[in-house]
Amino acid sequence: METLYITKNEGIATVTLNRPEVHNAISVELVDELLATLQECAEDESIKVLIITGTGRSFVSGGDLNQFIAARGYEQAHPLLSKVGALLSTIDQYAKPVIAMVNGAAVGGGCEFAGACHFRFASEKASFGFVQISMHITTGWGGGSRLLDTLPESKALALLLTGERLSAEEAKTYGFVDEVHSADQLEEHVLRFARKIAAQPLIGIVAYMRILQWRRAGLPQSERIAKEIEQCAGIWGSDAHVAVVEKFLTKR
Repeated sequence: METLYITKNEGIATVTLNRPEVHNAISVELVDELLATLQECAEDESIKVLIITGTGRSFVSGGDLNQFIAARGYEQAHPLLSKVGALLSTIDQYAKPVIAMVNGAAVGGGCEFAGACHFRFASEKASFGFVQISMHITTGWGGGSRLLDTLPESKALALLLTGERLSAEEAKTYGFVDEVHSADQLEEHVLRFARKIAAQPLIGIVAYMRILQWRRAGLPQSERIAKEIEQCAGIWGSDAHVAVVEKFLTKR
């Protein structure tokens, strides 16, 4: 991989975007390599949770200007925006939980990227902002829609309409960031959380992620409950399940 590298340990895959010279800007090449990496981790049953972070002082700075600014008008812009949008939808709908470890700036497209992940842990040095409106555009990778689903409508709309930049603590106050830690302790806290997930059976992790996607797909609660019951019935009574129950009964 030329634009990222990956490490795997204890059921956790850590994907580090590695374009520090452009503050980890999203290029066509990075999209292709990250999609391939996500596919690999989806098929690897030893991996239960993913962490995505960036090299250097930035998480993701947005789109690679050398590629994106060359696009003029709908016919040229739409394929580029759709390509990155499809990547973020892959992350959003991923069958395993994805944690954004936001080590630095996540502004513009970087905020959209972080918003597609299931959890956001930030360094106290991180910054956020949906600044697209000040550039005479809008969010173009689905970030505005996700933000309106994540935050109360008025708070999300305020961030989109003002383009205000937020510190990590301010982003946490809004509800966009889950936890904020010092730069030197961020990875430790993210790994501690990831290990708690990785300690659980993959079948349950994937099942809960599926329940999340049913909700995001807009299925009525009654239908989601019925599907949840069906899903649990389908994995009930496995050897692993019975072994845990028998161990509990013996111990009692």
